[in-house]
Parts: sequence; structure tokens; C-alpha cells
Amino acid sequence: MPLATVEQGTLQGIICDHGGGSYVAFKGIPYAKPPIGKLRFKAPEPPESWDGVRDATQHGPICPQYNERMDRIHIGTEDCLYLNVYTKTVTPAKPLPVMVWIHGGSFYTGSGDSDFYGPEFFMMHDVILVTFNYRLEVLGFLCLNNEEVPGNAGLKDQVAALKWVNKNIAVFGGDPNNVTIFGCSAGSGACSLHLISKMSKGLFHKAILQSGVCLSEWCYNIYPTERAFQLGKLLGKETEDSTELLEFLRNEPTSSLVKIQLPILESKFFDLADNIFFGPVIEKSYPNVDNFLTEHPLELVRKGHLADVPIILGYTSGEGIEVARQLPKLMPFLSTTGAVVPRELKLKWPIEQLIEADKKIRNHYFGGKDISAEILKDLVKLESDKLFIYNIIRFARYHTHYNSNPAYLYKFVAETERNYVKKLYNMESVEGVCHSDELHYLFNVTCLDIPLSEESKHIIKDFVRLWTNFAITGNPTPSSTSVQWKQFTEKERNCYTIGKQFTCVQNDNEKNNTLWESIYEESELDVN
Repeated sequence: MPLATVEQGTLQGIICDHGGGSYVAFKGIPYAKPPIGKLRFKAPEPPESWDGVRDATQHGPICPQYNERMDRIHIGTEDCLYLNVYTKTVTPAKPLPVMVWIHGGSFYTGSGDSDFYGPEFFMMHDVILVTFNYRLEVLGFLCLNNEEVPGNAGLKDQVAALKWVNKNIAVFGGDPNNVTIFGCSAGSGACSLHLISKMSKGLFHKAILQSGVCLSEWCYNIYPTERAFQLGKLLGKETEDSTELLEFLRNEPTSSLVKIQLPILESKFFDLADNIFFGPVIEKSYPNVDNFLTEHPLELVRKGHLADVPIILGYTSGEGIEVARQLPKLMPFLSTTGAVVPRELKLKWPIEQLIEADKKIRNHYFGGKDISAEILKDLVKLESDKLFIYNIIRFARYHTHYNSNPAYLYKFVAETERNYVKKLYNMESVEGVCHSDELHYLFNVTCLDIPLSEESKHIIKDFVRLWTNFAITGNPTPSSTSVQWKQFTEKERNCYTIGKQFTCVQNDNEKNNTLWESIYEESELDVN
């Protein structure tokens, strides 16, 4: 059995066979002290050592959560800060590039376990893959705006995992000087937050952002304390004292802190982004607290506080299916003035400007039609652009304006039997690849019945090669034998289409992007 000795002690892994080859897995490695008892809601502390040989053949516990895909509660445990390391060999001829996956799930669900993020496709290449759990929902993102609970514990868990990787990955044959972070949806939003956080500086060298950046409203919460006190009231503790609330919440069973449903906030304008009740926040600064984020993401990006590393970022062709699938429930909201205007804008604009933008957007996407089932496909396009695509391109523009390292933009368009989420949502009549449906082409999913045909195997092979090429060299298409993926720049907005074939085009989605640049008044970048 393979052994590896890290700072905390010796681990015994397991050899796994796949597709005629094999790889070594070390699972359930603690990267921080269990955040239980008085450590609930607090930043993670360094991991504890152990004596003897620790069994690393099974995953560690996951954070308590509601699993939307499986439609069930995972009881889990708060002692959930564990990671997994996969490698072809612990003794490579030279240190291997490291890819660290940050799972998504709207900051309230998910884990790094191999039932959904199986490493087999990556183990065909000369890289090491690391996956991990972090605290979710209330446990990971409660914010009381005080020194005890400033917020972002789940993001600080991610930093702790990256620090562990930097200190220990060489033991597994990895190169701590060549670490790529990557994620999808909330995991991608988290990756982009690491790009702007001082706490994450120097812990990685490249980033891949799949369908999410920190400029999107769903990636940060602007009502954290309101949500915290709402939660207390929901659970039977009505108070305006944060110390009293903390004492109460620390003693609540974890089952009370999962799948929270809170009422709509009494704010000027309700927004769909506000339905993520607990997520990343802008922290208040305190002398004895290490903060992850103390300024608004938009302000940091506009100032150029972006890690100067190569990035890949992009989107699927039907991102908005994730929202539009709920059209019957959304009709009353969508019929209100301002519903189609991004939260960032409607909270700062006078009502006249809001009304004008609302009309302009509705006319562009709906052509004057009323909200009904007839506009389903148009709503997909609107939400794709509003919640995902515009801010992804916006982030790429700022990155290339300030940084010397390249940005590579992509659109994922492949549709085969592996596009599970779209089928689950009964949205197969709508064009495009649903949000997160590209994941099944990167990871071997065993907890769901997802077929693997010869056609999808071909796409998987080429797709994963792009990602591993980037991790190895910083260029997703270093070989002259493949269609070259040209860099994104302000003048040449190249976009690489990833599907059954690859193409590189300029100005994808140009008409819609131009509209949003005029709405945001950012045809020229707002540089501070």
C-alpha cells in the first residue's frame, strides 16, 4: 500500500485501477483542526498531528447539507475539513503540476468526494488532482460583522487547504510552484475571489473559472447580518444582540442549520441573487482578525487588485436554463419593474434610470412580449447574459487591462447523453448547454446514472487535455496540431468554442454584450 508522510504524520493510500491504468489515491486527509464546539463559525485552525499510520483510503465526512441533485439531506458532520490527493505515482521523474478543484453548489451544497468528482479523466495526464470539502451555508458563511464571526469561514477553509497543498504536495510528487485552482459556479466564483484576496496571494499560479466570477451578484451577499438575525428568529431566538445570537447559534444542532428557508428581505428591490442566504461577504476589519475580503469585489477589480496569473474563464451556451426552468414561479417577480436589471445597478440608480433600463432590456430580449411561457427561450438568453456571461467578459477585460499574464475565454457547447442537468430539469426543448453540465466531461460521476458513449469519450479526452495543458504550460493549446486558442484582449475578444469540434472566433455574443456594456456604461472600462 502506498505511504506518504506529511507534516502531521504518515498516510496510507490506495491504488485504484481505471481504463487499463492505475493511480494512487490518498483520501480524507485533515487540512485543518475540526471546526467544532467553540470553533463553530470561526476561521480554521492548523491541523493536528497523529501517531502511527493514518488510513487514507476513504473520504472524510462532508459538511451537513441538502443535496439538491440527489434531493436528500446529508447529515454529515461539522468535522468536515478534509482533502483528497490523486496522482499517477508519488515518485515521478520530475514534480508534477497540481490542479486544485473547488466544488460549487451555491455555497450551500457539494463536496470534493469522488462519487461526483471522480479523478479518472485527469489521471490520464501528468498532473496531480486535489479535491476538498469546506464549510457550507450557515456553518461556512454566517456573518455577524464582529470580531468573533466576521464571515467567510468557508473561503478561509479554502485558503487553509491551499496552504496545506503548498506545504505538503511535494510528498506526493507535486510541484508547489505550479498550482492551478479551478472550479465551476460557486466554486468558480470562489476562485475569482482568491484572485482578489490578499489572504490567497502566492498560494496558486493559474486559475480556471467555469461559469462564475466575483462580479456576479450571486457571488456575494450584501445583507449578511439581516440574514443572521432572521435565522435566529426562525429558530426561536429573537434578539438584536450579536453576542447573544452567537451563543444561541453555537448551541443549535447542525440539523437546524441546513436547508434554511428565510423570508424575503424588506429591501428597496428584491433580486434573485438575494436567494443565496449565506455566502461570501465584505468583512469589517479588526486588528486581530485575518480578513479574506474587506472591499467590494467590483472596487478591487476596478483598482486592478487582481493576481497577475494566467486564467481561463468562460461559460456554457445555455447558462440561463438554471433560472428559466423556474419560469412559472418567477412570473410574478419578472412582471415587476426592475426585475430584469442587475442588483448592482438598481440599488444605485434613481427610479427614472431604472425604468428606462428595464424597458430597454425587455425590448431587446422579449421584443415587447409579456412575461409568459412563450418567452422561455428568450428568458434563457437574458439570464445567461445577466447572471453569467456579461460579468465573465467584464472580468476578462479588467484582467487583461491590468495584468501581463493572458486570459483565455471559452464557450462550452457540447451536447451528448452526458448533459444530465438539462434532462433533469426537463428543458431539452431549449437550445444550449445548461449551467454546470460541462462537469460530466471533466469528472467521472458514479453517483448518478450518466452514460459514457464513444462520442462523449472523444469530447472528454480533448476537453480535459485543454485544462491539463494549461496547468502544465499556462497555454491550453501549446501544440501546433490543435486549433489554436488565441488569447482574449480588449481589441481581439477571442472565444474558444468547446464542443464536438473546436473553433476560435472573435466577439461571440457581441450584440448582447454591447447592450450590457451600454447598460453598465462600461464600453470603456471604469478604471480607478
